[in-house]
Amino acid sequence: MKFLGNLCVASFLAVISLFADSPRQVRFLALGELPPFQQEIRDNVRYELEPPPGSIPPREVMLGYGGEKSEPTPLRLGQLSAPLKVPAGAGPLVLALRDAAKKDEPWLRLERPQDGDFLVLLWRDPAPATWQKARSLVLPDDAVSGSVRYINVSPAAVGITIGDEKLILEAGKMFARPVPIAVEQPFEVFLPDTTGELKRLHSGVVQQNPGERTLVLIYLADGLNRRRPLKVTVLREQAPVMLPKK
Repeated sequence: MKFLGNLCVASFLAVISLFADSPRQVRFLALGELPPFQQEIRDNVRYELEPPPGSIPPREVMLGYGGEKSEPTPLRLGQLSAPLKVPAGAGPLVLALRDAAKKDEPWLRLERPQDGDFLVLLWRDPAPATWQKARSLVLPDDAVSGSVRYINVSPAAVGITIGDEKLILEAGKMFARPVPIAVEQPFEVFLPDTTGELKRLHSGVVQQNPGERTLVLIYLADGLNRRRPLKVTVLREQAPVMLPKK
């Protein structure tokens, strides 16, 4: 029995050690709108045309730090990327284009936080309106299951109601609220008009299954036929299992 007890303790310590030594992770999420679908007919065959330069994020980027580069990583509008390993501690993090020449400048430069996994939200710079220049917001990727994070990467403050709660979410800020399992939690997003009066921009519902978490993302509408200045996207995903730290 003593042998079995020691074996269990050793196994437990090994698992904790592996978790403590495991590398950190980063994920990317590009926000924006796809350009209109375009096609042409050649020899009676329809061909989809490539989107105009700068209208979508780079199809693949390479993560770089300390002189090392990762394998090419796809970027898709509105889709969370696969998690990528990053080293411990604060420091620079660059995204380079896969087909860039060695002397080309990185597509994007970031600073990774000191600790923990993190999420990088990306959107195209509205001034030149091109993905060749992107903006970013780095956030901890530590939300637990049952939580909903409201994140505003638009250039304007917005009003948000969650049930009976009313608040203002400034540009570049976020907050989190719990939502019980299988409960429909309504929310609304408001934007001031030219007179200062709040106009409803979006009305939706958040509902989560066991083990899920949600992102409510508010960002600048960048499509050609914009009906509203801002867009709201709700992304629900399975939350990772959080193991105890050593």
